[in-house]
Amino acid sequence: HPEKGLIPPDQFIPLFEHNGMITQLDRLMFEKACAWLHDYLEAGRPPINLAVNVSRLDLFQDDFLDWYTAVKRRYAIPDGLLELEFTESVMLKDDQIFLRIVEELRERGFICSLDDFGSGYSSLNTLSELPIDTLKLDLNFLRQAEHQPRRQKVMRLIIDLARELRLQVVAEGVETEAQAALLKAMGCRYAQGYLFGRPMPEERFFREYLGKQGLKGR
Repeated sequence: HPEKGLIPPDQFIPLFEHNGMITQLDRLMFEKACAWLHDYLEAGRPPINLAVNVSRLDLFQDDFLDWYTAVKRRYAIPDGLLELEFTESVMLKDDQIFLRIVEELRERGFICSLDDFGSGYSSLNTLSELPIDTLKLDLNFLRQAEHQPRRQKVMRLIIDLARELRLQVVAEGVETEAQAALLKAMGCRYAQGYLFGRPMPEERFFREYLGKQGLKGR
């Protein structure tokens, strides 16, 4: 914004959800992500996983499956590279429809993850029935577990259970070395958050992250 500067998502996402424009935003970002990944792969770089959020309003559009599949094919994205992230709250509208959509997405080559697990709607039934690939633990759940032994035990059990169900577990919102150490002790192998990196321009991302891994483009 010319006067307010950078506006964080927690301020504009609720507005777009309220006025219905969130579907347009979802699809704009998904297409941009596909275009970026297409160019990245065309340059001969090693495949990487790219995750994109999907809102509840977009998920239940009649053309959801066909539109996302068509864009994936248009940009020639190989199966297993695009991850669609859904929040737990999407199951509140119609869990059976959601289950069917997730199953179909996986058949069409998408990875599906459940975001913000532990934010208030969690249940063991969710884990046992939902055919997802990745479970992302809510950052507030992590922050509370940091100082509450009982929550640490619950979190450890969730991680163990997810591993038994062959789900990849990712902890969100990791900001300190202490949080990272706690997660490691719990057996959580993957994490994301400001401890590892903040939103940044593409050039800096290539230089500081892909370059470190020997993945910098030719």
